[in-house]
Amino acid sequence: MTTAGDISAALADLGVRPDDTLFVHSDVRTSLRLEGARLPDKLTTLADGLAGAVPDGTLLIPTFTYSFTRGEDYDVESSPSTVGAFSEWYRHRPGVRRTADPLFSVAYEGSLGGDWDEALCTPGDTVAFGPASVFARLRELDAKLLCWGIGIEALTFAHYTEQYLEVPYRFMKDFSGTVRAGGEATEVTSSYYVRELKRETEIWLAPLGEALLRDGNARSHKLPRGPSLFLTDTASALATVERELQSNPDFLLRRGHGA
Repeated sequence: MTTAGDISAALADLGVRPDDTLFVHSDVRTSLRLEGARLPDKLTTLADGLAGAVPDGTLLIPTFTYSFTRGEDYDVESSPSTVGAFSEWYRHRPGVRRTADPLFSVAYEGSLGGDWDEALCTPGDTVAFGPASVFARLRELDAKLLCWGIGIEALTFAHYTEQYLEVPYRFMKDFSGTVRAGGEATEVTSSYYVRELKRETEIWLAPLGEALLRDGNARSHKLPRGPSLFLTDTASALATVERELQSNPDFLLRRGHGA
């Protein structure tokens, strides 16, 4: 069985430091050998192991709801995560806060520093991948990006790089609705850099992962009879995308690789 200590040790071997900011995408269906008799016990093992890798830092888990794009209001306390069982369980973990973004909320332990915690957890107008988003803060902190038991296609930070570098196949679109937090309702507009659906704009991130590994800017590991891990950081991801887009404007798209 894989213990929380095993997880923390594996992440340390990959290069995660105790004071890092760690953003984790996960698929727990690959983690059946986690210590614990029941699913909640296994999820606790995973959360303890991830948090144990950054005891002096911050652990963030996506709890995306895409609420406004679905025509739904967003409730910080009750809107379920749509991105996996672990993320839905994790947002209820004692000591965890959840941000107020009605599309791309995250739940986290620790602090994002300065005024970021209050700003991100207070309902208001947002730009999903803009300069005041959690993804911009991840970039400022040069956060580590971990894919746990899931491929690099889950790497949401890639969408931040698309907006930051102003790729031509996306455009800004506003979505409006109500955000509820602490019993209060706030009318909010959220801007999202969406794909042009009439064009062939299917995202394909495998070449990004290959480039990061080839250049020594990512590391991978497989736990014994357990999930595969892929670790990179925001600075490397942004620099790699920026470099590759210069020679191939469709680098992040399936059409850009003859597929």
